[in-house]
Amino acid sequence: MNTRWRTALTASALVVLTAGTAAADDGTGWERVAAPDSGLEYLLEDVSATGPDTAYAVGFTEVGGGLVVLRWDGVEWASESGFPATAYSTLRGVHARGDRVFAAGQDYVDGVARPLLLTRNGGWSKALGTTPAGDQGRFTDVVAVSDTTAWAVGHEGSGLVERPVAHRWNGTALQRFALPAAGSYAKAEAVAGSAQIWAVGTEGGLAGAQSRGLSWRWNGTGWTAVPVPAFGAHQVELTDVVVTDRQVWAVGRADAQPLVLRWNGVAWDRAALPTAFAPTRINAAADDGRGGLWVAGEARAGRDATPLLARYDGSWRPATLSADLSHTALRGVTQVPGTATTWAVGRHFRSGTYCSGCRASIATNG
Repeated sequence: MNTRWRTALTASALVVLTAGTAAADDGTGWERVAAPDSGLEYLLEDVSATGPDTAYAVGFTEVGGGLVVLRWDGVEWASESGFPATAYSTLRGVHARGDRVFAAGQDYVDGVARPLLLTRNGGWSKALGTTPAGDQGRFTDVVAVSDTTAWAVGHEGSGLVERPVAHRWNGTALQRFALPAAGSYAKAEAVAGSAQIWAVGTEGGLAGAQSRGLSWRWNGTGWTAVPVPAFGAHQVELTDVVVTDRQVWAVGRADAQPLVLRWNGVAWDRAALPTAFAPTRINAAADDGRGGLWVAGEARAGRDATPLLARYDGSWRPATLSADLSHTALRGVTQVPGTATTWAVGRHFRSGTYCSGCRASIATNG
């Protein structure tokens, strides 16, 4: 990621990135791409690309659990195979680097959920993270720092006690690091970076209770908590983080409004967003490779959803979406390096019929 931001940022607590309305669309239209039929309905949670002919999307089958990995070969998406044995597994995050792939999620061992890291280096192999005695765990995101080093984050606990946690992969095994949090119910949702590593998550929020955003920074020997303001909201949730050589961004929601934060070197500033974006939740963000940022998310209405895709390039520009992307919640987005192509994945809600999650959705602007 090598984003170079051209907009002068103010030193105030509110960073004004755009006026109250969105700029005209930049002409980049998004269309739905067929997801391969696996015989079972499945959902997609994240996507990562290394070039025009290589991208990976991950998720899980809707009923019964089962990991899903799709690979783009430049022509079509197809299901990957050859995985180690897993049970009731799910995948939530993926990061491809060169010819290596890291996918993070959850596996069941003797009836206990364990953090799962799948790695691909020629073939697929798996590693399980550790949890305190009696606890269960899950990874929600992963970032590859090098060919042999990766960070995965998630949560561990049981019942109404959840604690945020990170694990570092050294090419052979996973090493556990607790992430600081004051409350008894907190989760890490995303991790990103290379020279500097950041993670974000959420604390609280059970049954409509107050929640606050969490962020952490790796200092070389341990994780340090970095305060996230509430911005006057009852519930703040952080869902993704983007780290470039110049900027750190975090996204999520504040009450029913989308939330974008920028690290100013001392504290988090909130970015002003177009009124047209409300009320939406931002689930994912990605460096667009051209000095801007993609964000992807959804506005929920019962069992239905309206997708959000927008790019920041000095002003916010909502993307033009084809009609078959309506009723879609987008969970992951990635820019294809060296191109103007972007991939987004999520789930498509069949309007007018009952479903708990429905089916995978893949979209591209390339």
